[in-house]
Amino acid sequence: MWIFKTTSTWASLLPRLILAITFIPAGWTKLTDFQSKALSWQLNFGFEYWQTGVAVFVEFFGGIALLLGLLTKLSAFGVIVVMFVGIWVAHLDNGFYPTYDTYGYQLCLIGLAYVLIFTGGGNLSLDKRFLN
Repeated sequence: MWIFKTTSTWASLLPRLILAITFIPAGWTKLTDFQSKALSWQLNFGFEYWQTGVAVFVEFFGGIALLLGLLTKLSAFGVIVVMFVGIWVAHLDNGFYPTYDTYGYQLCLIGLAYVLIFTGGGNLSLDKRFLN
């Protein structure tokens, strides 16, 4: 199945590492303070608790999966969805210039995840070791 395939390349290592060091801490801070984050997102954006839970899951556990190169394409897809929702709901009005609270930053992360959708985890990944 194409979602488990990976290419024999080292090119996906850097995007995986960048996304992992971005999303693991971001997800961890939301996970450790989930109640207040979920309440904040409910009041500010109208998200239900489960929707916040999905976003936090994708950020933290998807980040770990990207670090390990495990289910890379699926994790990258999750990152893309969460970032598009973030752009639409929270960052679109803040402008493009790529700082943390603007949609330019999220577009950069989407670009990295997009590369991984097509390349997979690469040579140094659990996808390569176990799924090919």
